[in-house]
Amino acid sequence: MLTALRIFFPFILSLGLAYAQYDLVVYGATPQGVTAAVAAAQEGLRVLLLEPGRGVGGVLTQGWLATLDLAKDREGLLQGGLFRDFYRRIGQEASFDVKRAEEALWAMLREAGVEVRLQVPLDRVEVEASRLTLVAIPEGPVQAPYFVDATDTAELAFRAGASFTQGREDTGLDQRSMAATLVFRLEGVPWGAVFLALNYEGQVQRTGAGAWGRSGWGFAGLVRGYLPSDPSRYALRGLNLARQDDGSLLVNALLLFGVEGADPLSLERMRLEAALEAERVVAYLREKDPLLFGTARLAGVAPSLYVRESRHLKALYRLKADEVLLGRTFPDAVALGGYPLDGQAYFPGETPYLLGTPAPYGVPFRSLVPQELRNLLVVSQAAGFDSVAAFSARVVPMQMALGEAAGVAVALLRRAPQAGLMKVPLADFHELAASGQALEALRKRLAQRGARFSSPEGGRVEAERPGYREAVALLRRGLFAGPYYLKGSLGLSEPILLGDFLANLEHYYRAKGPEERLRVVLKARELFREELQKPLKRFTLNQLLQALGEGKLSGADPVTRGEAALLLYRLLP
Repeated sequence: MLTALRIFFPFILSLGLAYAQYDLVVYGATPQGVTAAVAAAQEGLRVLLLEPGRGVGGVLTQGWLATLDLAKDREGLLQGGLFRDFYRRIGQEASFDVKRAEEALWAMLREAGVEVRLQVPLDRVEVEASRLTLVAIPEGPVQAPYFVDATDTAELAFRAGASFTQGREDTGLDQRSMAATLVFRLEGVPWGAVFLALNYEGQVQRTGAGAWGRSGWGFAGLVRGYLPSDPSRYALRGLNLARQDDGSLLVNALLLFGVEGADPLSLERMRLEAALEAERVVAYLREKDPLLFGTARLAGVAPSLYVRESRHLKALYRLKADEVLLGRTFPDAVALGGYPLDGQAYFPGETPYLLGTPAPYGVPFRSLVPQELRNLLVVSQAAGFDSVAAFSARVVPMQMALGEAAGVAVALLRRAPQAGLMKVPLADFHELAASGQALEALRKRLAQRGARFSSPEGGRVEAERPGYREAVALLRRGLFAGPYYLKGSLGLSEPILLGDFLANLEHYYRAKGPEERLRVVLKARELFREELQKPLKRFTLNQLLQALGEGKLSGADPVTRGEAALLLYRLLP
């Protein structure tokens, strides 16, 4: 790969890092790191992109997450600019070929003239007067006036002294992180038969399975009987499939619990151990459905784990879950999001988290700015999002849009005085975040590059309804589940589904106990399996409350979400 890089950048590489002067150093060649570097280079800056791993593309090309979590409104994709360019290059489908994605990212870097260095871990960093001044890597020191940390764990910002919460610490439940995933590759699977099975009417109605283009999702009933080698460490969820150009299938389904996302050695050890579990999974699929998977062969596992969560930055502003769901806009918004508040399990066997679908919401520039550092931005799922808000804001399309915003923000600070964009030059990102004029200039330039900041679809705030305050407090803890069709609203006047009510109890009792109450909730899920997607009846609610040692709740059907919020707020301190 280094040979290829020398072909791309022969003159720049010949200078050596010790003598080169850069306007911006981006650490992490993740999708968002690529867009940050490319945007800044397109705006006329000299950019160095450093990557501790072996390739560009992060979770897409190294973690083999080959399906994009897209968000749209009636005007189309919520993210434009460089993300839309990348989406076009990979074929404009949700699922894509990982080799094609890597080629597309390299092409974007090459066309913009970004200098790239791979396999360069951090040795040390130096900070003076709240400014990152130097990054030391094995090849020598690197200096620049501005830095962007695009790593999934915000490692550079952490090493430089920025403050974080760990996992879902901000919810008060515990410090756990969502399960990670090892994606594996299957060969010898007849895609046509899989496509037909996933689109079979009965399967779709019962389990929500389906397939379209390169994508497939389902087989929840098939995988339910899988017994992991270590049930405390592994679980198998429904199969998410992405068909590759060579006919193989990338499978996103094997969950890993207890992963320490910020420890590279631990991640690699767990990846190698999980590769053995993937062999067991394939053997199970061959045995249980020989017609579809009888000829399946494990053709490899991803070079790295798909890590959903680790740290969360204490930024100048932390985006909150209710701001996401209700579609709040901000005067300093630099990207638009809308992917569902969809979180993975924290415990083996736990019901996944689903809190509804947001109305399109803005992500403020301040969420990228560490409180302690003035010349560094954090662009990743570890940026300034509360852990539940990150269920939505962590997805790749959103992060690529934020990466572009970060690159343009650096260019604004470097070029604005010469271009006459601001009367008073600004020195750093703290000053930019406080300047209405600078933020207006930043948003104007991003809009010129194709970014979106508004949508005709808005949220619905029900602040006057009983249970609103309680519902918001629960939502911020991940304890107010809602269906996908509940968009941009808490739905306080609507009936609460039995499955959603039980999910809230389950999530709390798994984290905080007592175990006796958790057993009651899990038994209820088993007994009322056929009613989980139906409105909660008051008779059923009172049976459950009595089993939990609580008093009955008077009233008539249906049990509304507002009424449930008041009850849950009391039950889940």
